[in-house]
Amino acid sequence: MKRKSGGILSLVILASALMLCVPLPNGFCGNPPWRVEFDETCANTSDAMALSQADLQSLIVKCDRLQKTIEQLDESTRKVFLKRLLMCKNIFQYVLDAKKRTPEQIAQ
Repeated sequence: MKRKSGGILSLVILASALMLCVPLPNGFCGNPPWRVEFDETCANTSDAMALSQADLQSLIVKCDRLQKTIEQLDESTRKVFLKRLLMCKNIFQYVLDAKKRTPEQIAQ
């Protein structure tokens, strides 16, 4: 009876290799910096109502800065991420505007 001794070892080696940072051709390890900032910024949309007005304004500024970076990317990447970024920014802006309204404005 033959045993396959390399199966588990191969999985361990593969898992270890995936956890290592393998530099990409663009010099980055994993996602480029703009993508990391994009992910961190847009991750806040689900908690937007709990954020302060200052935090929301800061996220909107980050979206504006990211928009300039994303506009420099290749066409397909630009289309996808620009649309997603603008959706995030619109949520932050909507919540900020809602928090700025007075009770009298809400009643109208």
